[in-house]
Amino acid sequence: MKMIEIESTVDQQGKLTIPARLMEDLGLVPGDTLRLACVSKSLGDPLNTFGEILIASNGITSLEEMEAEEGEISLPNELLEAANIPLSSDIEIICTEGAIIITAADLLDMIPDELCQLFAELKISPEAVRSVIRNGGVLDGQ
Repeated sequence: MKMIEIESTVDQQGKLTIPARLMEDLGLVPGDTLRLACVSKSLGDPLNTFGEILIASNGITSLEEMEAEEGEISLPNELLEAANIPLSSDIEIICTEGAIIITAADLLDMIPDELCQLFAELKISPEAVRSVIRNGGVLDGQ
C-alpha cells in the first residue's frame, strides 16, 4: 500500500481543493466517485476528533481488506538469529525517537501480576499460560 499525504486549506466557501497532480497520481478522472472518511477516537464518537480525513475510491472497506492482507510483519530468520531471538518467539516492537527496537516478547507481560500469581498458586506453568494466550484461549492439543 502506498500512502500519499498533502496539506491543504479549507477556503472561505468551505471547500477543500485536491491538486490535479494528486488526482492523476491516484488514477482518478473527472466523474469518478470518491468516499471521504473521518477519523474519530471511538466507534461511538461521530466527530472527526483528530482533524484527519481519508479519501478512497472504494471506501474504507477496501482499505480494511488491504490491511488484513498486510497485517503481519515478517523478519528474516538471519536477523532474528543474529539478535539471539528464537525463531518461534513472539516479538515486541518498540518505537522511540529515531529508533525501532525489536525484542523477544514474553506473553506473560500482557497479563496482570495478580493473575500470574494465581496461575503459580494453581501450579499452572508459565509455558502453559503462554500456550493458551498464543492459541487464543485454547491449550495446545486440546
